[in-house]
Amino acid sequence: MAPTVLVIEDDPDIRDSVVALLRTEAPWVEVASAGDGMEALEQLEEGPEPCLALLDLMMPVMNGIELLDALRERGLATGMRVILVSGYVQLARHVTYPGVSGLLPKPFRAAELMDLVRRHCPEPGVPAPPNVEG
Repeated sequence: MAPTVLVIEDDPDIRDSVVALLRTEAPWVEVASAGDGMEALEQLEEGPEPCLALLDLMMPVMNGIELLDALRERGLATGMRVILVSGYVQLARHVTYPGVSGLLPKPFRAAELMDLVRRHCPEPGVPAPPNVEG
């Protein structure tokens, strides 16, 4: 079974662009998406645990922090790594939850996103890139 990346983003243009990029540039991963934290929670309760979630913080219905709280309370997706994807960099830097392993400030470049995906869900037979903070 291929590793899965879950894209959780309320802006449909951003979500669709990220999903399309991952399907093109990371064919070794399955890609799932959700428009808010509640939709993501439902997917995580029903399906296999993704290797990585790209989580927007500011969303309607259930925001990223509320989703992280719900996951912790329910003991779900304990092995999933989470990259916070946000234009609210100052807020995102203060989010400390188990599994949160990085921040991708909006707007971001496709290469930055792909480096994170390769690091957390490496392509079979290809070493993961080094974990370089920049």
